[in-house]
Amino acid sequence: MALVEGTGGAVNGTGWKNQTKNQNKNKTQTQTTTASASTAATGTGIDLSLLQSIYAQQQAAAAEAERQRREAAQRAYDRSMAALNAAYSGQIEALKNNYNSTLGQLQSDYDQGAAGVDRNADSALQQAYINQMMTLKNLPQQLSAQGISGGAAETTLAGVYNNYGNSRNEINTARGQNLAELMTQLNAGKSQAQQAYNSQLSDAQATRLAYEMQLEQNLSNAVADAAAVNYDRQFDISSEYLTQVAKLQSEMASAARKASQSTISASNTQQTKSAQQSDLLEQVWRSAWNNAKNAGGSQADAVQAANAAAAQYIVEGVGSKLFTKSEANGWLKEILQNLT
Repeated sequence: MALVEGTGGAVNGTGWKNQTKNQNKNKTQTQTTTASASTAATGTGIDLSLLQSIYAQQQAAAAEAERQRREAAQRAYDRSMAALNAAYSGQIEALKNNYNSTLGQLQSDYDQGAAGVDRNADSALQQAYINQMMTLKNLPQQLSAQGISGGAAETTLAGVYNNYGNSRNEINTARGQNLAELMTQLNAGKSQAQQAYNSQLSDAQATRLAYEMQLEQNLSNAVADAAAVNYDRQFDISSEYLTQVAKLQSEMASAARKASQSTISASNTQQTKSAQQSDLLEQVWRSAWNNAKNAGGSQADAVQAANAAAAQYIVEGVGSKLFTKSEANGWLKEILQNLT
């Protein structure tokens, strides 16, 4: 009764290595028993193909729900980022406009001040020139009236020219000083405006970065939550599926035993009964092996599940007196030899 791994439970197409001649004689009866077991298992309301279909649908639905949650989170992130970028761009544009407006006002103030200085200086120069010309016009009469002539007259005339030159120098010096003060004020205003702009720009960038990091964290949390929900759902689905598969295996084994009891004639010899039980045991092993493979198990997992199901059937069969302890021991040894 040896099983061979990789054959789906059958050796040379039969499933058991050691078959007796009586098996051929009881082929029709064995087929009837197997069919009865399959029918009884289906009648329990649990069908493996239906289970697998439901399991696959539930897995796909859980995965689709996760995908939709991820997409919704990504869309929310994209919308928030677009709004954040738009607000940031508007804020930066407003800061630039305010900065440029400040510079324009500072330059306007300087230009007006410089124009006033130039007007005042030009007016003072004009007045100094007029004063000089009036003095020079009246000077000869004044000198004659005072009796001044010769070198004294020349000295007096030189003094008039010298006074005019000093006045011009004083006026132009004052002009330069006033313009320099205005330029100093302009540069100070520009520096303050630049510092204010840089500070506001830095604050805007820091605020934007903080919001962006929060949005990224929200997205990360949403994706993690979606994955966690899917994981929990997949775990629940798998647990339920395995529970139903185990139930199906148990009911198939029970159905096989009942079918065996109803089809074995009381007049059959112990040898014929042994052959029939061997066929039923093969059916239990093959069914468990196929169920495990269909559930996605590896070859080793399928063999282990099939051996466990067959061993359970053998132990219960001894308790139900379907076969002797000697037959059970022989079959259990062959199962042990088949373990991988």
